[in-house]
Amino acid sequence: MPESLGQVQDLSDVMVDLILGYECNVQCDYCSITPEMRRHNLSTAEVIQELAHARSLGIRKAAFGGGEPTIRKDFLALARLARDRGFEELKVSSNGLLYSYREFARRTVEAGVTRFHVSVMAHCPDLYASILGRPDGLRLVEEGVRNLVDLGHVPVADLIIKNDTYRHLGDIVEYWAGRGIDTFALWLVSLSDRTAAFPDALPRVREMRDHIVEAFERGRRLGVTVYSRHIPRCFLKGYEEFCRDLRQDRVLVVTPGSRFFLWESAISPNAHVPACERCRLARDVCPGVRRDYLARHGDDEVDPFED
Repeated sequence: MPESLGQVQDLSDVMVDLILGYECNVQCDYCSITPEMRRHNLSTAEVIQELAHARSLGIRKAAFGGGEPTIRKDFLALARLARDRGFEELKVSSNGLLYSYREFARRTVEAGVTRFHVSVMAHCPDLYASILGRPDGLRLVEEGVRNLVDLGHVPVADLIIKNDTYRHLGDIVEYWAGRGIDTFALWLVSLSDRTAAFPDALPRVREMRDHIVEAFERGRRLGVTVYSRHIPRCFLKGYEEFCRDLRQDRVLVVTPGSRFFLWESAISPNAHVPACERCRLARDVCPGVRRDYLARHGDDEVDPFED
């Protein structure tokens, strides 16, 4: 059974993921953050306090997310503080725009960031612009990725699967693999908060399956890693090896107003339906289905692995 925050005794393998705030320098069309949420941010003092608390619990890995963490004026100082506090690993999730400034990318590495995750939207300027909301998005992110690769820090690409990207997943993987990225995490767009008003953004996995599989196969041919974070194994039978459980990452999320393990999130796959009771993978191996997915499409795609 999944652990709750109160049940976990040993946090030494946990990563604390500090959502520094919800402000951002772009407005991606799939973003779930509402204007009201953008007003909420952790203060510098609160971030320092959270880092100290995490270390007191024996946590040795930290992450900064958002919103867009790199736009904070104290971003580099907080990264240095995390390093000085003894965090062995510091991950940053970003849209990658500011890494297009080579000096900023260099200073970020020197400040102590060890793992970079960059959201990649597409493989062509027009689609990238329509998602990111600015015409130079692809060029800037490509420059940012190039700078990080040159600095010896190949980023992980976070790729959102949605109505206008799923048909291009294989080509997107190939495009960014050609620019040095060797790991791709595929995430289903969430229908929460702001994006709850756009349910058509999330097609059925049944409709998208061939294109998702093509991304897996393209990655295999190219020698790069492609995996899904939000799709139950039974939706992708024959490709279960490409489905990763969010519980494996052991992430404790701290936001401006809450704290929870990643797998407990409202937009994480953690719901089981009656058909799951017949599945040998239920709960111990498979965390379940996303609640927003069930609300949108129902449970008729659940196809249990039966003995």
